[in-house]
Amino acid sequence: MLKNNILKKLKLNAIFTPVAIVTLSCSLLIFTNYFTIKILSASRAYVNGESHYSKAQKDGARHLITYLFTKDSTSWIAFNNELSVSKGDGAARIGLINNSDIEVIKDGLRAGRNDEKDLDAMIWLFNNFKTVSFFKKAIDEWEKADYSIEKLHALGNEINRKISANKLTQNEKKDILQRVNILSVTLSKNQNDFSNALGEGTRSIKNYLLLINIFLTLIIIGSVSTYYALMINKLKSAKIESDEKNKNLMIANKELDKFVYSASHDLRAPISSLKGLIEVMKLEDDIHQVKDYLNLMDESLNKQDQFIKDIIDYSRNKKQKTTITLVSLSKIIEEAISQNQYAKQSNQITITRELAINELYSNELKLKIIINNLLSNAFKYADQKKENQFISIKAFSEGDYYKIEIEDNGLGINEKYHDKIFEMFFVTTNDNNGSGLGLYIVKEAIENLNGLITVDSKINTGSKFTITLPKQYESQL
Repeated sequence: MLKNNILKKLKLNAIFTPVAIVTLSCSLLIFTNYFTIKILSASRAYVNGESHYSKAQKDGARHLITYLFTKDSTSWIAFNNELSVSKGDGAARIGLINNSDIEVIKDGLRAGRNDEKDLDAMIWLFNNFKTVSFFKKAIDEWEKADYSIEKLHALGNEINRKISANKLTQNEKKDILQRVNILSVTLSKNQNDFSNALGEGTRSIKNYLLLINIFLTLIIIGSVSTYYALMINKLKSAKIESDEKNKNLMIANKELDKFVYSASHDLRAPISSLKGLIEVMKLEDDIHQVKDYLNLMDESLNKQDQFIKDIIDYSRNKKQKTTITLVSLSKIIEEAISQNQYAKQSNQITITRELAINELYSNELKLKIIINNLLSNAFKYADQKKENQFISIKAFSEGDYYKIEIEDNGLGINEKYHDKIFEMFFVTTNDNNGSGLGLYIVKEAIENLNGLITVDSKINTGSKFTITLPKQYESQL
């Protein structure tokens, strides 16, 4: 016994170990790729931001030179607008270093024309990688560029003051032009070094990612191969066991088919006898009223005979796809009432109908089985001692569902049997009439339609069965 338990544990470990390794490796792979993609995406955002920074700086320098020689105020305004892009990025950098409020940092990045969707990633990369070599180098170049931008801004203010005072000489213009060019060259170098630092970092990250992916992929392939080999052996053993069970199931299915066939024919036998008796009684010409009555019985028995044939067809075809058509609920209810109208003392039962819905998409045969069985039980278990006996039938729509309620004030069902009445062959202790199949067939038919049935019943009070059917078939037709 101990040996068997140990072997079982070893087999389980042999199966679950590769699964655990694959799960862990896949998790690491997802984790690594996610953060790598996040780093690369944030780096791309910084490179993209640098292009806006560089373009704004160059356009600002061009507008400043134009203002220097033309004294056109629109060029001065354009210079300040363009320089505000680079200064916005600079303000964001200082805010990131000083751990300023997140919205202050974002406002700076927005001023730098960075995409709104990239702001969180840019802040995350700065906060988590500011000490990493490649990013630290990029930040240093960013700081140098900001310093040059401040010098360019100061030079612009100097030019504006001299132009406003009309004290700018030709020699001063040449000197200022040279200073602007020197600052532009310095800024271009800072910008290139910034992009190159980020480029080197992203290339290194991609290389590391490739190595990690190869390593984890090899582990996954090895583990999957081991698991596959183990499962093949397990499946071979399971197939032998499954074949044996299938043989037993085939025997059980044959016995079930035989039972349905025999039971159905046993039920039809008395109907055939009654029909023969009706034919004989029809020859009694002197009792016209009896003939009329027997004609009604013949019609009822024909319907009952057809209903049993439908049950046989339902049994034979229950494994086939359910056919959905537009069904008249009122017609099915009236047929069911007609089939049961000659039950014992049924003329003392008042039947009310409140049908807010008439037609619905469903399976007609299954609905006939459901309605007929429930109404048949309502008639069969009526309380003859009560003066005002009734059966109430309601049908209405509720959200995505149809509801059908069949209520009576009959004998009722003991609450302790509510969970068992839908089981095959179950009958209550005081039920000498039922076969124990009716409600089982009802529940099976409803579940086949993806529906639900519930019961609310008390002894000597009555029963209420509620059928809930989804409207899912309407959208499919």
